[in-house]
Amino acid sequence: MKKLTIVLGMIFGLSAGAAYAGDADVLKKIDQRACQAKAAQKHGDNGEKSQKPCECKIENTDYEALSEAKKKGDLAKIQKIDQAAKEACAK
Repeated sequence: MKKLTIVLGMIFGLSAGAAYAGDADVLKKIDQRACQAKAAQKHGDNGEKSQKPCECKIENTDYEALSEAKKKGDLAKIQKIDQAAKEACAK
């Protein structure tokens, strides 16, 4: 549990820095690392199963638009981009 807290703290700390920078490539890399960290916390088939939806969300996220929305502080646009990626993976 302590490792999970540390890993999540690092991920959220890095996300805050990347959100400020607003760089699309950095945002994507952070999401990929978070996805890998989630899978590493789960063992065996559960880790692989949890990584697939995570990877799908990464593939369906428009990181350029997300970067611009974060630069502008447009929370509604950020949520819309996130929701669109989740819906694409739900199909």
